[in-house]
Amino acid sequence: MARTVCKYGGLDLNDGTGYHLLTGFDPGAEDLSYDEVAGADGTVVQVNVSEAHLIDMHVPLLIQGTSLADLEAKVAALNAKIAAGEQTLEYGESGATTSYSCVRSRRVSYSNEYLKAFAAFIDFQPKRLPLP
Repeated sequence: MARTVCKYGGLDLNDGTGYHLLTGFDPGAEDLSYDEVAGADGTVVQVNVSEAHLIDMHVPLLIQGTSLADLEAKVAALNAKIAAGEQTLEYGESGATTSYSCVRSRRVSYSNEYLKAFAAFIDFQPKRLPLP
């Protein structure tokens, strides 16, 4: 079975060695925002329809290193992509991926309290623009 593609700014977040995409990927719902007003004929009309708001995504990851320094380097590599600004997150089956334009994200971190075998569960939550 082919591995699901998940790349953020070219960084492979599901390479099967250091980065592992966990179940629960959620690209976020593209809800419309609009105002409802009474139309001339008395029916409700939607105006000011907009999809310009940012959409929260959820990308659960397991990052694993061969040592504590290697784990820290892998987390730092993802944080460097986040700090660089807008990135494309590519997700899906090989040959049928969807590209999401992610405009920002909080930097990721992990708790040393739960650190086991140089692996950390990361809750990566980029914010993206609506799909065109």
